[in-house]
Amino acid sequence: MSTAFFERHAEGWHWYEKFSRDNKIEERKENPSGKSSPFSSPSSTEKIEAQRKELETKLHTAILEPSHENIITYILAQKTLMDQSQRFSEAWKKVVMKTPALDETLIHPVDQNARHIYYQKRHQDITKRIKTLAQEYGLFFFFKGTCAYCHHFAPVVKDFAKKHGWSVLGVSLDGSTLTEFPEARRDNGMAARLQVSHVPALIAFHPISGQMIPLAYGLVSESEIEERIDVLTQSLSSRVTRDGVKK
Repeated sequence: MSTAFFERHAEGWHWYEKFSRDNKIEERKENPSGKSSPFSSPSSTEKIEAQRKELETKLHTAILEPSHENIITYILAQKTLMDQSQRFSEAWKKVVMKTPALDETLIHPVDQNARHIYYQKRHQDITKRIKTLAQEYGLFFFFKGTCAYCHHFAPVVKDFAKKHGWSVLGVSLDGSTLTEFPEARRDNGMAARLQVSHVPALIAFHPISGQMIPLAYGLVSESEIEERIDVLTQSLSSRVTRDGVKK
């Protein structure tokens, strides 16, 4: 009888082993993803999401039932989150102050005096880049005699080219000339080759490689042309060689 007792799994401690196995199977069925149970500690993202939802709930309650108590409850909840954000902001500033590599104001200063120096240096860099391009590229100014914008843009192009030592050739799409470009050439298919469909147009063209840089379409200021060159050619001026091949 005693031997039979220990051989029977339904009695003794064997019932506990079977109960444990059955529970594990049930847990896998209920939670097949293997994620932590609801009793585990929530993640930081879950905590923030819970705060946001709680704040929204209190706001909606205050909107639907704008009682004195509901509004105070929402204001206090909002203040709690604002204080939390303020602590984060102050900690952020301390980290940046102690880690200059993370301080963006060292690259783009906000101080008035520093910004003046920053823009002065930036303008010098742009001017240098433009003069480098002027040695490699020629300018084509496409216009029409019937275009009012072309007449106003012509002196801007003339001054820009003179300022940066850039040779410019006027190309007339209708055979007319402008005061600033009395020796303009009539278009011989160049506009189609450079895909110029709007005038006025200012195109930088490399005669050897055939590479083109559209500097302006429409009436823009001289400073806008410089800004566009800065955006379009930040790396180009240091890469292009005399034969137009990138290093």
